[in-house]
Amino acid sequence: MAVKLIALDMDGTTLNNENIVSQRNHAAIHRAREKGIAVAVCTGRCNTELLPIINQLPDIRYFINGNGCKIYDKQADKTILSDPLSFSAANTIYRIVREYPVMLEVYTNEQIYTSRSCYEHAVKYVPKQFVQLVKDTRTPLDNLKALFRQDWQKPIYKLNAFFYQSDNYEDIRTKCKDLPAIMTGSTEANLEFNSMTASKGTALSKLAQMLHAAADEVMAIGDGSNDVSMLEYAGYSVAMANAVFEAKKAAKYSTVSNADDGVAIAIEKYAL
Repeated sequence: MAVKLIALDMDGTTLNNENIVSQRNHAAIHRAREKGIAVAVCTGRCNTELLPIINQLPDIRYFINGNGCKIYDKQADKTILSDPLSFSAANTIYRIVREYPVMLEVYTNEQIYTSRSCYEHAVKYVPKQFVQLVKDTRTPLDNLKALFRQDWQKPIYKLNAFFYQSDNYEDIRTKCKDLPAIMTGSTEANLEFNSMTASKGTALSKLAQMLHAAADEVMAIGDGSNDVSMLEYAGYSVAMANAVFEAKKAAKYSTVSNADDGVAIAIEKYAL
């Protein structure tokens, strides 16, 4: 069947290693839209992190962000899906993760909070290609604990942990695996926690329904474990050459790396 909707992960997929949408990727996305194919950003990023993407892809209308906890319609300037973490899940994850030397980030509706000490030493925790983005978009607090009190009124959409020591990854995964939260990652140096009902795949299916596209008419391209659900959903699912094993296993097709215009090659081959 012909492709009606393309969902694009950003980091490690549509963005190259300099966090830029290449000229060839731009051209392929533009050609798809000219052909009448809807194109949606589908990313772990949300809030202020989206601005660099919006600036590079100003014509994109739909943004599935925070790993599917939100769908934002830029044209209408409104959120059309909202699925935050439960308070109990967020609080439990916080109590577990704070025992490790990690940089914990709390995603609320408008801000992304982290501790001041981690913010000032972000280079210790964050992959170098994301350090400047983190410095530009996070709000440092002296004490994150205040965000996990019952009287905190803002919903927590996502928790993200960048970790300094690689063996912390499995320790945290083991302790959090039975919690009421979905645990994924967009790089090999982070863990992301979302609501049990929030995923890229779930949000993509809802957007497809809104746009009257069947799963067999949807194309998804990604590289991380947080992309697995949308790769499993889409009829045309493509994993990057730089993708993690889980993403490659979930995808029907493959393309070259994000450094080599893999998104453009996939769009040209399967959608155009």
